[in-house]
Amino acid sequence: MKQNARARVAGVSARVTEAFTDLPALQGQWEVLFQSRPNEPSTSYEWTSAMVRHHVRSGDRCFLLRVDREGTLAGLVPLVLRRFKVIGQQIALLTPLSEDYNTHSDLLLASTDEAVVEAVVSSLFTLTARWDCFRMARLLDANPLLPVLRKALRARHCSHSVREGLAAYVLDLPSCYDAYLAARSQKFRNHLKRAERKLSANGTVKIHELSHHQDFDAAFGALLQIEQGSWKQSFGSSITAVARQSGFYRDFASAAFGRGALHLQWLMINAKPVAYNLGYMTQGGYHYLKTSYDHAYRPVSPATVLRARLVESLIERGVDRLDFPGEPYEWESQWTDTVRRRTVLSVYPPTVRGRLLALIDRVRHRPSASRDVTHVDPRSGRAQPSQARFAAV
Repeated sequence: MKQNARARVAGVSARVTEAFTDLPALQGQWEVLFQSRPNEPSTSYEWTSAMVRHHVRSGDRCFLLRVDREGTLAGLVPLVLRRFKVIGQQIALLTPLSEDYNTHSDLLLASTDEAVVEAVVSSLFTLTARWDCFRMARLLDANPLLPVLRKALRARHCSHSVREGLAAYVLDLPSCYDAYLAARSQKFRNHLKRAERKLSANGTVKIHELSHHQDFDAAFGALLQIEQGSWKQSFGSSITAVARQSGFYRDFASAAFGRGALHLQWLMINAKPVAYNLGYMTQGGYHYLKTSYDHAYRPVSPATVLRARLVESLIERGVDRLDFPGEPYEWESQWTDTVRRRTVLSVYPPTVRGRLLALIDRVRHRPSASRDVTHVDPRSGRAQPSQARFAAV
């Protein structure tokens, strides 16, 4: 294990070690740190450890950034350095490990005060490995980390860019389910009623939620069965079609359920699993991670019916927010009108490649005056302009 130079800022120190061998010994402190504020699921220990097992690639260089304030742990940031080719040039991209999945960007910090964030920024420049860009691609504009990061970068005269990224839908839940339905359109309510009738006409419908640890294997098996029957299987994007995804989700879900943070719900018709919802509970509410349905049952809309039950059950539990943290899909706009803006933050070192990449990014990503939401086609992964508009949060 290699150790890089330390950075110290106003009583806060940071050090970076190479490789993730320290992670198991830090689990207890990691979980305390995660619970200290409303952090994103992708900064949790169970998410991180599953990422290390299944998504660190051959050729990656891995670093663990640790921040301490007067002997108390104040931050843990796993970093991955990965090489790509951009217009024929080898580019070394440094990112938090959590960026590999489509969740909101975040850093696991006890607080976002200036001293802690400045220590993080300073430590990036102590790495023994060369990097050409540090990037966080899905930072919520409302995340208090963003303005403090920008201030720290400006204070160091670091070349960086901030541009608008893909938006994210969010549903702020009312006090009762009837109030939620009343706020949706008549067209939506009629569609939901028809879906419920058609589904019931196809057989015995039962909805289950995972509640006992001994049932985990069967519940996760139902999820995999649904994934295999989904349209995503033929496109090669289902959990069951990609070995590292199935391994990641099994390990993550098992550990998260053991901590009481996982929510897994599935719908069965005549004892056959046909739709599921997978989510993670934090102080910030319910984070919608995965959902799918058996394509053979598409005409009876099982995913729509199950999602309505999800909204209803979250309201009954007193959950305030349902967050759609991934890419914005058009179907999400049926359930909420509220969209949050996200930012892509890129930092460039004062090197030839760093300056070149900054120039390329400026040319490729010119600001747009449009305030429309850009949806992503789940089948192709490509962005599609939409007439949906940003709403106030």
